[in-house]
Amino acid sequence: MTENIPDHALQPFFRDAMASCAAGVHVITTDGGAGRYGITMTAVTPVTDAPPTVMICINSRSAIIPILQANEHLCINVLSAAQQDVAEHFAGITKLSPEERFEYHIWHRGQTGQLEVEGALAHLHGKITAQHDIGTHHVFYVLIDEIKVHDTNEPALVYFRRHFNQLP
Repeated sequence: MTENIPDHALQPFFRDAMASCAAGVHVITTDGGAGRYGITMTAVTPVTDAPPTVMICINSRSAIIPILQANEHLCINVLSAAQQDVAEHFAGITKLSPEERFEYHIWHRGQTGQLEVEGALAHLHGKITAQHDIGTHHVFYVLIDEIKVHDTNEPALVYFRRHFNQLP
């Protein structure tokens, strides 16, 4: 039983348990009046398909939060296994600046002007409709208004046990 164990004592166990859950890898991009920014994420979850809505959870200390709040629009780029370098750049693993991360890849724009990386398995464009804080994270609800699914046989990029892998 863990009912009397303080939260901080549970954190390493929780993180290890969540690392055992394979998750798709996404790069969230936003561009607008507050600037351009992107971040690698696995905490991307569909909420409902009517209307199409996705939930993304980001650490509250992340620099992207005020930019997303101001820009309101974003693109969820669903990465293929061939795009591990994209994931590493936007996760900060390669130590590139936030602007330099965009220079190493080919980008296109969706109908609302949001950036989509070439070669992704899918692009979901949307607008933030609600948000709140819980614990260490900020949760955004995104109403999807443009979807591009690319007909490809590329395997998906997944994150499992703190390493990138591919899923056919």
